[in-house]
Amino acid sequence: MRFLVLILIISTSVTSAQADVLRTAAGAGYKKIVEQWATLYEETTGNKAERIYGNMGQVTAQVKQGGGICLVVGDKSYLSRADLPIVSFVHLGQGRPVLVTRKGLMVSSVADLEKPEYARISAPDYEKAIYGRAAYQVLRLKQYQGIADKVIAVGTVPRSGAYAITGEVDAAFVNMSFALANQDKFGSMCELTEGFAPIEIVAGIISGCEEQAEVNVFVSLFNSDSMQAQRIAAGL
Repeated sequence: MRFLVLILIISTSVTSAQADVLRTAAGAGYKKIVEQWATLYEETTGNKAERIYGNMGQVTAQVKQGGGICLVVGDKSYLSRADLPIVSFVHLGQGRPVLVTRKGLMVSSVADLEKPEYARISAPDYEKAIYGRAAYQVLRLKQYQGIADKVIAVGTVPRSGAYAITGEVDAAFVNMSFALANQDKFGSMCELTEGFAPIEIVAGIISGCEEQAEVNVFVSLFNSDSMQAQRIAAGL
């Protein structure tokens, strides 16, 4: 029955000559999964989905400026405090911070970063990026405070990971989505499981968009069979 309803909604969206472009904004660490999601939407409906990416500070600023953004993807706790006109949240998964290293180095825990071979470490922006905040929370733990001086904040998850890929840093804090998508480019990967506040990844629906057929179709597609493998691959 749910499938039939989805088909009817899609049919209505496809045949509507007045269908609007669906605009979404997301944290850069979730570009891969949002791109796959948006591509499925475009292939299914024939409609266009515009995407904006950045750290969460940049993303929320874009939403506040207007421009017709209807969905914003990121950490629920951050979005809840961002003074955005969000009417509801759709749960997408749990955020999973990961520590990666450049080729030639192996890491099994955050404590390994105390070793001299880890002279430079990158992390997303501590204040504006979800996984930068998680890294900051971990590094504030008493046993890791000596590592903090080695860390440089570089903006977004992809930028942090890119420095490890190019060898400009010895290790980088990223998320599971980015780590899995680039695992052959790293020396090692280590998922962080404690020391940070839980990260719930959601799609926030902006006020005025909740009744739009395009939004309902887009949200429904996330739970489709076509997206299941992509969600697993993204570590959600």
